[in-house]
Amino acid sequence: MLVCCAGLVPVRAFAQVQVQVALPEQVSPGQPFVAKVLSDAPLGDVFVEWNGKSVPVTFKQTSEKAWQGAVLLGVPFAEKGKAVSLRLSSVSGAGYATTDYSVPLVAKQYPEQHLKVDRKYVEVAKQNLDRHKKERERIVAALARINPEQEWTLPFLRPVPGGVSSEYGLTRFFNDKPRNPHKGLDLRGAAGTPIRACADGVVVLAENHFFAGNSVYIDHGQGVVSMYFHMSKIDVKTGQKVSRGSVVGKVGSTGRVTGPHLHFGISVQGELVDPVPLLADN
Repeated sequence: MLVCCAGLVPVRAFAQVQVQVALPEQVSPGQPFVAKVLSDAPLGDVFVEWNGKSVPVTFKQTSEKAWQGAVLLGVPFAEKGKAVSLRLSSVSGAGYATTDYSVPLVAKQYPEQHLKVDRKYVEVAKQNLDRHKKERERIVAALARINPEQEWTLPFLRPVPGGVSSEYGLTRFFNDKPRNPHKGLDLRGAAGTPIRACADGVVVLAENHFFAGNSVYIDHGQGVVSMYFHMSKIDVKTGQKVSRGSVVGKVGSTGRVTGPHLHFGISVQGELVDPVPLLADN
């Protein structure tokens, strides 16, 4: 449920433009949420300052005296405390203005999962660790992009029709050794099943990685990037524009896996969040 918070922005800075921000009643670690910005007149350059990032807001006119913009944000998985905060900033001919908002933070418990995998993926050889380090550098760069144009719309398309085999947030144990929590959604799918883009965007990485196998990363604007791992085949190239529903590859079992499936992830300004609340059939 969305609620409007702190409705009126200072008049002197916004030249008597009324601005409201619609936020959730509460949020939890690892969970995405939408911040809607509502205005009764055009604004200048508007940004949402969140988690050390500045996210541009693109407005659309919805009626004679109504403009609306939105940003997708994500609460860090390790976030603690009683609330999270964000700041709305605007630069226009009337000057510069900021308004701060906070949303209550509610703790969330995530389950555990124990898996048996090939030893080479747990006791990793140095040459493979070196390879992963180089791959990681390219991944971090891809996830750090904040394209000002919003190409995503909600809800996202489910990339494959299969059910969930591993949830977001699992604390995983490979051969009884703990690893970082699972920061994506594993979806069931037979080998060769087409994988479809969850939203419009641009492919920013399409390559084979040691752990994730054949992988595709799609930039949807405003720091929102979707990820598709373990594919048997990649059907797109870096720099290619894709539409919601475009086939980007096929389900497979490349990389560190126990069988064919799709690992589907969503990064929001560099934070890996739970994809489930964003999907059409949630």
